[in-house]
Amino acid sequence: MEETGNNQETERNEKKADYAVLEFSSGYNCSQSVLSAFAAEMNAWKDDAVKYAAGFGSGIGTGKTCGACTGAVMAAGLYTSGIEDNDERKSRTYGIVREYFKKFEERFGSSDCRQLLGYDIMDKEKVKSLPGDKSPKTFCRKFVRESVMIMSEIIDEDRLKNQE
Repeated sequence: MEETGNNQETERNEKKADYAVLEFSSGYNCSQSVLSAFAAEMNAWKDDAVKYAAGFGSGIGTGKTCGACTGAVMAAGLYTSGIEDNDERKSRTYGIVREYFKKFEERFGSSDCRQLLGYDIMDKEKVKSLPGDKSPKTFCRKFVRESVMIMSEIIDEDRLKNQE
């Protein structure tokens, strides 16, 4: 039975990740795409999620922390938003976020937009000159997808651990 549950969770998480990539391909930034993939299951409106995350794409608009990562961090905040005690909510969220960054950085070597891309996304001339497979809209799909998968797995594990 546990195997079936794990298969169902994996399938659900993959659908969420596919949805995030579709959103990214349709014009939303990396952060908006990741957060919007979690919105419905976290009782949030997608329209609100994409508004909140608008400034977090392209490395928070500066080429620094990857926007897919910031979308995942906001999803962790949505997940823990029902915890009444602020100290407990922050502690639980910080633990989830630390685990997320550990896994993301193990997988990709960094969570810095410039390092992940190998160039400065703020250099618009550079971005325009890139071949299609190196452009952010193509290259960053894997970061969007994996951010959703990593955070989904962490949330699933946290739910199991904290069932009442």
